[in-house]
Amino acid sequence: MRTIWRLYLWAENLWFTFPEKLRFLLVGGFNTVLAYGVLNALDWCFGKINMAYNFGFANEVVANAALLIQYIITINISVATMRYYVFRSHGDWRKEFAKAWSVYVFLYLINAPILTFLMIVFKLETWAAQGIYLIFSTICTFLLHKYFSFRQQKKSLAD
Repeated sequence: MRTIWRLYLWAENLWFTFPEKLRFLLVGGFNTVLAYGVLNALDWCFGKINMAYNFGFANEVVANAALLIQYIITINISVATMRYYVFRSHGDWRKEFAKAWSVYVFLYLINAPILTFLMIVFKLETWAAQGIYLIFSTICTFLLHKYFSFRQQKKSLAD
C-alpha cells in the first residue's frame, strides 16, 4: 500500500509541474468525455423508454431530460477534479462548491435552449448538437472557474 501511495505522490508532484491550462485541458477533457458519455447513454435509454411505452415525447424533450440528469450526476465530479487537480485551490470548499455549482447552473441554462434550438432548427441528433455546444462551454467553463469559482485571493502585506 505504501508503494502505491508513494507512486501517487510522485505522479501528483509531476502533475502539478504542468501549466494550469494543460491541466485544465486534461481534467476538463476527462470531465467532458464523462459528461458527454453520460448524456448520450441517458438520451439513448430515455429514447428507448419513450418509444417502448409510446409516451410520444419529442426528441428534444427526451434530450433535455437526459441533459438535466447528466448535469446533476457529473457536476460534483467536475467540481472536485477542477478544484484540486486544476486550480489546486485551498479556499473554503463550501463557498467554492456553491460558486462552482452556480457556474454549472448558469451553463445549463444556456445549454438547454441551445441544444433544443440545434435539434429543432438544424434537425441535429442529441450527440451532434451537444458536440457543437461543447466547443463554447469548454472556454466558458475555464474562464468562469478560473476567475470566479476557484479564484485565489491575493494576500495583503498585513497577512
